Amino acid sequence: MQIDVGSHIAGLLYEHNSVNIPGLGGFVSRYQPAVADQVQGQIHPPSKGLAFNGNLVADDGLLAQHLHEKLGITLAEAKEAVDAYVKEVKAAIEKREIVVFPKVGRLYKDYEQNLQFLADTTNFNLDSYGLPTVHFYPIARKAEQGSSVRPANGQPRPTAGKAAAPKKGRFLNNGLAIAISLALIIVAVAAYFLFFRTPKPGGDNPERMPTSRINISPSQAEGQPAAPPAELPEDAEDGQEEGAYPDEDTADGEGLDTEGATAAPGQKYFIIGIGVFGNENNVQRLIERIYQAGYEPYTEPKGNLTRVGIQKAYTDESEVRETLQDVRRRFSKDAKVLRK
Repeated sequence: MQIDVGSHIAGLLYEHNSVNIPGLGGFVSRYQPAVADQVQGQIHPPSKGLAFNGNLVADDGLLAQHLHEKLGITLAEAKEAVDAYVKEVKAAIEKREIVVFPKVGRLYKDYEQNLQFLADTTNFNLDSYGLPTVHFYPIARKAEQGSSVRPANGQPRPTAGKAAAPKKGRFLNNGLAIAISLALIIVAVAAYFLFFRTPKPGGDNPERMPTSRINISPSQAEGQPAAPPAELPEDAEDGQEEGAYPDEDTADGEGLDTEGATAAPGQKYFIIGIGVFGNENNVQRLIERIYQAGYEPYTEPKGNLTRVGIQKAYTDESEVRETLQDVRRRFSKDAKVLRK
């Protein structure tokens, strides 16, 4: 009589946690609680998870006893049937075939010659037998403002703390933005004073030449009328500077003299040109140097430029020559007499 031993294993797993197949291994079941699959939207009832253990090769007698009672054969015939079934299973596995145990699973060897078991979905738990898998659809609800969320233990859980958290976050964000703005303002002010607020030539508080003393002859300083100035020769082109500004170490060290010599009635005077400049700062600095050297400054516009020189009263031509030599030594070797 041909006996299908594999079909009797599933019936034993309902009543026993493990069933051994002598010389092959054993099927072991463990309790698994109900599981809610959020992805698939399913709730699985409690069940028994099934696994195969190849180390359980000892005969526990359950399979042969079950065949003896179920089929009415002798115990020796049942053991012979089990041994023949095990030989067939091992031969099929060695051929890399998949052995199917009805309602239990599939047994096979992988590429590394290890036994692998793939269980079926049969629920061997008698307490939850027949319970189907339930499909569910989560309901999304919005909590009302000021309401409380009641967890499973029945104790209300206020949501005020959750509402306060965003306010605290907004306050921190606003404070951070204000701090960054103040830092940028401070950096901008510091950069302005470092790179754009440069000191003007002549020091932080230069002593300027009084503009009322420029182009004023000694006779005018005493209230006497001065001779009208003559037309100066056009010996310098516009946009080009004549002469050079003297170095600071050429000064004679004399203090700033605010009073010039007073000319007698009918006294003659001459003008010596030193240079033509386009930068107002250079003009002012040269005027200050002339004034410190004890001479009266003289300025004359030439287009977009300004001619700077000295004016001085004289009675003899030797004074003109001596003054010209002194001016060339102090200020510029290109200085020359413009008018007498």
